[in-house]
Amino acid sequence: MFFKNKQKVLEKQLFSYGEKAALCIQEFQRTFQAYAETHDFKALQEDVEWVHKAESEADDIRREVEDMMYTRALFPESRGDILGLLEALDSVPNQAEKVVRAIVNQRIVLPDDLCPSLLELVDVSCRAASAMLEAASKLFGDFTSATAITGRIDELESLADAQEAALTQLVFAGSYDPLSKILLRDLIKHIAAISDRAENVGDRIRIIVVKRMV
Repeated sequence: MFFKNKQKVLEKQLFSYGEKAALCIQEFQRTFQAYAETHDFKALQEDVEWVHKAESEADDIRREVEDMMYTRALFPESRGDILGLLEALDSVPNQAEKVVRAIVNQRIVLPDDLCPSLLELVDVSCRAASAMLEAASKLFGDFTSATAITGRIDELESLADAQEAALTQLVFAGSYDPLSKILLRDLIKHIAAISDRAENVGDRIRIIVVKRMV
């Protein structure tokens, strides 16, 4: 009973974290799409603050979980795995905020001819992040589903890799000025990194599942 109670406490906090992380991903996608469609830099600056707010709230919950795991001695036998998972999870909304911050700080202009492909890459990366959060939410109650979802994350990450390569080739084959090419290349890399980090979480989930089933 004590173990079950501890597990429920942790599950509740992880669920709260997942909600805030999902909100951050949603705000990121909305913000990027709005900027790609309108090129309204002032609106972008305002929207980025909503992304930051959701990412910051997810950070706060992550810290609460970390404190709780130490002060209440929750799961000492697997504390390292869970804390590592939380850190990996948190890198995803953090990366999403990094993308839109880069656009603001570097005043990146998105070329109209690249916007459809950029939005596709953002969509695939956000789908990978959503699958990651879904897998994490099932980690303690449905090992089979959690593991199956990690396979979907891998597929989306591979798709994002292919899109990143194709977009990068388009950038350097285009007639953009040299500085714009570098900024766009780095932006594309940062967007694709969202799915890379989601895949890292999927790998950690697989390891935790294996350990708990042994």
